[in-house]
Amino acid sequence: MNKRSMRILGFSQIRDMLVRLAPSRLSKEAARALKPDTDEDTVVKSLTDTEEAVVCLEKEGQIPLGGITDIRPFLEKAKREVTLSADECIAVWENAQRYGQIQDFFAPKEAEYPQLSQRAETLGDFSLLVQRVGAVFDENHQVRDNASVELARLRTRIAELERRTKRYIQQILADKSYQKYFQDTLVTVRNNRSVIPVKQEYRHAFPGIVHDMSASGATLYVEPLAVVDANNDLQTAKLAEEKEIERIYRRLTALIAGQYEDLYKSTMTTGELEFALTKGRLALQMKATRPQLTSERIIKLYDARHPLIKADKVVANTIILGGDYSILLITGSNTGGKTVSMKTLGLLVLMYQSGLFIPVSDGSQLPLFGDVFADIGDEQDIAQNLSTFSSHMKQIVYILKHASACDLILTDELGSGTDPGEGGALAIAILDEFRRKGSLAMVTTHYNDLKNYAYRTEGVENGHVEFDTETLRPTYKLRIGSAGSSHALAISERLGMPEAVLEEAHRLRNEAQDADVEAVLTRLNTQLRKIDEERELLATRLKEAKAHEEALRKEKEKVTAKRQDIVDASRREANELKRKLRLEAEQIIRELKRQSSDALDREKAKAIDQARRAIQQISVPELSGPKRDPVDVKRLKQGQSVFVNSLNSIGTVDDIRGKKLTVSVRGMTIRVDVSDISAPYADELSRQKVAEKRENTSSTYRPARTGQVATELNVIGKRGNEAIPDISRFLDQALAAGFSPVRIIHGKGSGALRKQVHEYLDTLPFVTSYTLDDARNGGDGVTLVYF
Repeated sequence: MNKRSMRILGFSQIRDMLVRLAPSRLSKEAARALKPDTDEDTVVKSLTDTEEAVVCLEKEGQIPLGGITDIRPFLEKAKREVTLSADECIAVWENAQRYGQIQDFFAPKEAEYPQLSQRAETLGDFSLLVQRVGAVFDENHQVRDNASVELARLRTRIAELERRTKRYIQQILADKSYQKYFQDTLVTVRNNRSVIPVKQEYRHAFPGIVHDMSASGATLYVEPLAVVDANNDLQTAKLAEEKEIERIYRRLTALIAGQYEDLYKSTMTTGELEFALTKGRLALQMKATRPQLTSERIIKLYDARHPLIKADKVVANTIILGGDYSILLITGSNTGGKTVSMKTLGLLVLMYQSGLFIPVSDGSQLPLFGDVFADIGDEQDIAQNLSTFSSHMKQIVYILKHASACDLILTDELGSGTDPGEGGALAIAILDEFRRKGSLAMVTTHYNDLKNYAYRTEGVENGHVEFDTETLRPTYKLRIGSAGSSHALAISERLGMPEAVLEEAHRLRNEAQDADVEAVLTRLNTQLRKIDEERELLATRLKEAKAHEEALRKEKEKVTAKRQDIVDASRREANELKRKLRLEAEQIIRELKRQSSDALDREKAKAIDQARRAIQQISVPELSGPKRDPVDVKRLKQGQSVFVNSLNSIGTVDDIRGKKLTVSVRGMTIRVDVSDISAPYADELSRQKVAEKRENTSSTYRPARTGQVATELNVIGKRGNEAIPDISRFLDQALAAGFSPVRIIHGKGSGALRKQVHEYLDTLPFVTSYTLDDARNGGDGVTLVYF
């Protein structure tokens, strides 16, 4: 990518922002090395890193990334067999622990952050290293006493020698014959040896070795001869301790060197993960998004904001380039935002191809460019005797030689700095060459010749930055589709140009040939601005209306769902009430039968039958739910799911015979009429499948055993009023167990009992049909009941 363009467009400042956000030397190094790429796979991978990092930062609380030490120099030392210091060993140890924490963090989140998790998975296993180094250093990073057997022995020896030396000196200090020699009765240390402060005048009277003198010279620090041997033993033990610790460090260095490759790769991988999160932090800070990568040569950046301008100052603009036109010619007032719009496009392209999110709205899209060429600003070179015009032309010549259809060209004030007639003609010729090459280009100018060229030339489009003629200030809004005026006189008036000079300038301008064109452009742009404002207002109101519509739709769904819940609950309560009422009625009937006399049996039996029939005829009012679509019987097939209205459940068609269907519902096989079925809703089918899957996989599911519930009932010899309660209980249990059909054995006899049983069955809504059994299994004496 063109380094000059990167410098002109401000890409180094974006890198500086990343460096400030990066938490470690490794990620800062990656930020400084960041540059745009032209390979699609590389760009997509980098953008995906940023996307996953943004989600991770928004969703997760603590992330074990940040502040990793750059241990590469330590690894190189270990590789060369140079013993590492305690701090260096500890740095490697802490990093190794962090690598494990990173793996543990991403391992269960592979589905959420696949790319970051895949990187974390490549981190090495350093559990042995962590264990070995952890056995040497404690939580305060001090070498443990039990880091080795020899070190434990030496430190025990040192503790004993220190106690012995202290005891000897205490005895000397307590000796009354020496009291006058001492400046203070305390023990201090000089040259790692225990000494006593002795007055200068008694230096020859007190036997010992002088190790130091106070600043005033009044005090000497003397090691008593009586403790010299003890101090010598102590120093010998401490030297041995240092050598043993050095040996432990050499052992740890060898352990680290043995895992050099894995540690080095894991360190670099962790730096990459840290840098991905740094890109995510920058995206959140900028409120940036990921535009769509398109293979078409079209730029669509909605509400694009320059990332280096403060959020409260920047003006968002929509930049569209490509498709119907490959060159966008921007005109308008000075200081109006032409150059900023062009730099915004160039910088956002560089950021995007570096794997960074850019401050644009959703729906934006960008292609990949092979290079970005920028000729912006005045870079005249006095050393090479180049004027402003010459400097610009030098860069344009370079662009013309190197640009291709895969590149983006940004040129500021094309053809300026020389005679307007010659400059305009040269600029048009250059734009024609850009068109021939097929490059996408964004060009700024003040020349009217170029504005006319854009209007009459296919593939070139005019655009302008707005200028508020009432406030005489630019609005910095980019409008594509029409050219703009430079408003030089208005800007000069705002800057304090003398009135006489302005009047003369206006007179001369009105006499110019293109004065009418400028006036027309001004009126046209004013009208366009008003139209855009109205369009934005309409878009805002449409968005609000859609939001209200969506809110009302959700509220309606909630109300409908709540109503259906109430309906279902009411139906269940009503059915339960009916069932309880029937049971209570049977108990009352049973009690009446027990209390009845033989003389009144016939009358009471008749009354009981009438009461039971009235109870059975109690109906639960149907609570209307959503209207269902009927089922086309001609297209009905076995195995098809249908909704059984009377049972308020979904079942599967087992058999079709005319207008009668055999349907399996919740383990029951029932016969229903075609009029009793409807088409189920899609969400009901989904819930049914989930429920069936749960039942099939649940370990707690147990099918009902026929041994627990009878499948036939014998009521031979009983009167109708005696048999009906038993039949009612039998049918309730069979229905709950899911058996169908079941057998009621009533015998042949006179047929009176059979008639009463059949009349009772006719009153039951859950009995779909009943029939007499075949001759081999009882014939007229047995009724098969289907639910």
